Amino acid sequence: MSRTNQKQITRGKMQNATTLVGAIWHQYQGLPIETQFMLAMIVGLIAVFQWNFNSKTVTYGPTILTTTGIFATFLGIAIGLSHFNTTNIQASVPELLTGLKTAFWASVLGVGGALSLKFRDFFLGVRKASGDTPAPDEITAADLANHLISIQRALAGSEEGSLISQLKLSRQDANDRLDALKAAQVEALAKLSEMGSKALVEALRDVIKDFNAKISEQFGDNFKELNTAVARLLTWQDQYKEYMETTAQRLDATSSLMTKATSDYSHLVEKSGAFTKVAEDLGRLLAALETEKQQLITVSDQLAKLLQAASGSLPEVEKKVLELASQLTSAVNENQKTLGTALTENATAIRNSIQATHQDLSTAHSEYNRQIAELVAKTKE
Repeated sequence: MSRTNQKQITRGKMQNATTLVGAIWHQYQGLPIETQFMLAMIVGLIAVFQWNFNSKTVTYGPTILTTTGIFATFLGIAIGLSHFNTTNIQASVPELLTGLKTAFWASVLGVGGALSLKFRDFFLGVRKASGDTPAPDEITAADLANHLISIQRALAGSEEGSLISQLKLSRQDANDRLDALKAAQVEALAKLSEMGSKALVEALRDVIKDFNAKISEQFGDNFKELNTAVARLLTWQDQYKEYMETTAQRLDATSSLMTKATSDYSHLVEKSGAFTKVAEDLGRLLAALETEKQQLITVSDQLAKLLQAASGSLPEVEKKVLELASQLTSAVNENQKTLGTALTENATAIRNSIQATHQDLSTAHSEYNRQIAELVAKTKE
C-alpha cells in the first residue's frame, strides 16, 4: 500500500472522528444544564484516573465512577419528578424525559469509565517506573500475598513454631498429663477403697458391739420399768376395784335417800291436800262464827234496847241479859282466838315440813352430784 493511500485512510479516519465528535458535541449542547454538568464531571474523573493510572486508581476508580453515575441517575429522576405535574400530564412528560436523559447518560458514562479502567488494568496492568518505590502506607497485592503466605506458614506450616505444631505439642502434653493424672487417680482410689473398706469393717464391728451392749442394757432397763409398771397397774386395779365398790355403795345410799326423799315429798303432797281441806273447813267455820257473831251483836243490841225500854220494871232481867251478852261475847272472842292460834300453828307446821323436805331433797341432790363428779374424776384418772 502506498503512502498516499495511507494518508487518505488516515485523513478519512480523522474526518470520521471529527464528524463523530461534532455530533457528540452537538448532542451534548442539546442536553439540560444539570446533565451537562454531571457528564462533564464524570468525563473529568475519567481523564484524571486515566492520566494518573496506578493500583490505587484501579482499586477505587471504578467504584467512584459507578457511584457517581448512580448518583446522577437518581438526581435526574428526582429533577424529572419535581417538574412533573399530575394535573397536566401531557405538558409534564417532556420534563420527565429530560430528567431521564440525565439519569441514563450519566449512568452510561460512569459505568463506561469504570469499565475502561478495569479493561486497562486487565490488558495492560499497572506500570511502575524503575526505582519507583511505593509509599510506606501503600499496600500492594504482592504485599498482601506475602503476608498471607506468612500467615499460612505460621498457621499450618511444618515448622516447629507454627500454630498447628504448637497445638499438636500442647495436645500431646495434655494427653500425657491426663494419663499421669488418671494413673494417680486410679492409684489413689484403690488406696482409698482399701483404707475405706478396712475402716468400714472396723467401724461396723465397733458399732455392732456397742449396739449389742446398749440394746442389752436398754432391754434390761425396759423390762425393769415394765415390771414396775405392771405392779403399779395391779395396785391401781385393786384401788379401782375398791373405789368402784365404794362408789356402788354410795350410789345405793344415794338411791335410798332419793327414794326416801321422794316418799317424803309424796307424803307431804298428800298432807298438804289434807291441810288445804282443814284450812277450807276452818275458813267456813270462821265465816259461820262471824255470821253468828253479827247475829249475836244484833240480838244483843235488840236486847239492850228492849231492856233499856223496860229498865224501870225489869232490873233483874236487864242484869241477867247483860251478863248473858257478856258471856256470849267472851265465848265468841275466845273461839276466834283459839281458831286463829290453830290456824297459825297449822300454817307454821306446813311451812316447816315443806322447808325440811326441800332441804332434804337439796342435800340428797348435792350428795348425788358430788358422788357422780368424784366417780367421773376417778374414772378419768
